[in-house]
Amino acid sequence: MTWTYGGDPSANDRDAVRYLIGDTNTAKQQLSDEEIAFSLAEEGGKYRAAAAACRAIAAKYGRMVDKAVGDLRLSYSQLQKQYLDLAEKLDTKSSAGTAIPYQGGQTVSDKNVDDLDTDRVQPAFKRDQFDFPGQGSQTDLIDEDE
Repeated sequence: MTWTYGGDPSANDRDAVRYLIGDTNTAKQQLSDEEIAFSLAEEGGKYRAAAAACRAIAAKYGRMVDKAVGDLRLSYSQLQKQYLDLAEKLDTKSSAGTAIPYQGGQTVSDKNVDDLDTDRVQPAFKRDQFDFPGQGSQTDLIDEDE
């Protein structure tokens, strides 16, 4: 297993993932190049791969127990929580900007296209839904004098 970091996250996705998860210290390596390559292949993007890498690191720390000997304390649960929180933030970052909002029904032709689309989920109600051909409309039944 190899570990490399070129110090330029814009140079390649592996360095970007290492930068995003804070795995840039040669003395305290968290994931190998191969593990990051796996995350990149599985997740498709550097932010999603970084989130997956954070969850993998959190899983490592999740297997370790907090220890206390006198005044010395090792809190692996805090490390696990930090990596899970970072994974959530990276997941949010990876999905930001990917959704394209759509507001339909802006024109008569757009409404007609929507009405004819058999795959579209039909609304629970719509204007004139109780009108029947040859029976007049619901508005015809309202007495204007009342």
